[in-house]
Amino acid sequence: MFDVHATEEEDKLVLLCALDRLGGCTEEQLLRFVVETGLESQFQFFLALSGLKEAGLVRESRHLEGTLLILTPEGRQSMELFAPRIRASQQEKLEQHSAAWRRRVLDELSMPSEYKPSGNGYAVTLRALESGEEIFSMTLTAATKAQAKRFCARWPENAPYLYQKIMERLGELPKEETTASAELNDQR
Repeated sequence: MFDVHATEEEDKLVLLCALDRLGGCTEEQLLRFVVETGLESQFQFFLALSGLKEAGLVRESRHLEGTLLILTPEGRQSMELFAPRIRASQQEKLEQHSAAWRRRVLDELSMPSEYKPSGNGYAVTLRALESGEEIFSMTLTAATKAQAKRFCARWPENAPYLYQKIMERLGELPKEETTASAELNDQR
């Protein structure tokens, strides 16, 4: 549950600390973090974020998957100076949830997925990025919207395994080629 006694200044400080702990993230990711962990309501979030952007404490940066929110040097300095003013209950929530959410944010940014209606159901595009470059992409058809959502939700967790298996299966030499290759090496 949200603490109704939060001030607008504390809401801003919570967002600065959340951005510091999560690293660059999308507005949607930051919103989900603060709402799902009970740090702020949606209304508090949008008011605080608007104020931080206007004050130049948070900036937007282009990323392959959209726009990320980043702390400016002034935002970092404000956070460091005033973070102790955040109530202990809010600081505890930040501490308790930020590490898992940071991993989640990184996974979402490096393994994006999306779905959209298509003739046969939903086209689900699953991608893997490395150093900002796309290294893998595939599009599947899901029969229902619920199935498309499950594909997208499960992609970050399963992407490394699936990518490895696909690369092994596609990159593996057929047994007869492997045997012939070994015989050539033995003759040399």
